[in-house]
Amino acid sequence: MPTRYNYDRYRMSEYDLGSFPGPKAGEEAADFALTTLGGAEVSLSDYRGKWVVIETGSITCSMYVKNVGGIRRLKDNYPDVAFLLVYVREAHPGSRLKPPRDQSEKLALGQRLKEIYSDPRDVLVDTLDGDMHRRYGALPNMVYVVDPEGRVVYRCDWAFPKNIERVLDNRPNIDTHEHVQIVTAAPWIMVPVVLRGGWDALWDLLVALPTLAWAHLVADWRNLKKKFAG
Repeated sequence: MPTRYNYDRYRMSEYDLGSFPGPKAGEEAADFALTTLGGAEVSLSDYRGKWVVIETGSITCSMYVKNVGGIRRLKDNYPDVAFLLVYVREAHPGSRLKPPRDQSEKLALGQRLKEIYSDPRDVLVDTLDGDMHRRYGALPNMVYVVDPEGRVVYRCDWAFPKNIERVLDNRPNIDTHEHVQIVTAAPWIMVPVVLRGGWDALWDLLVALPTLAWAHLVADWRNLKKKFAG
């Protein structure tokens, strides 16, 4: 992990796409405390007795933004499920959108995210240093599905509504497919989303693209080997 959680400029060294620490499918979901946009504290244990879908995201994360419409449909189709969006850290900060300096600034960014993207979920905000995010894997757009007893039945390094729907349709079965092969979000989504951070944020991403593509290929290969070894 980088020494400073809320980095000022994006670099590939901030992430290890081949590593996914945190509770695995079949294990108990570690409890955590987050803050609502209204300033109240809420814990994962508060949702005991309900199915919960937890996704992480930020204003400048195009992988999160691509999901909002699909999650809105899932939320309508599965009224018994609590869908939560955890605002973590900005994936691509820059001159227009800088990382928060304190928790009040982070709460304001969480509110801004909800307003910009009309996210239908309860948006919860992680601590300034990302306690929940780091404990669960520290990837920018992870997803976890937790059953009413507090057990992880599915987690994935990248969130896709179609995969979440598959898991919800096959409850209570555990789903161990925790890696998705991707390159990036579509350019028409990625460019305007990253530009919210600033032109420097977009430049940082373009510079990192060759390394980013290679990191995804390495992660795909590691997971393929793991799959065949299992």
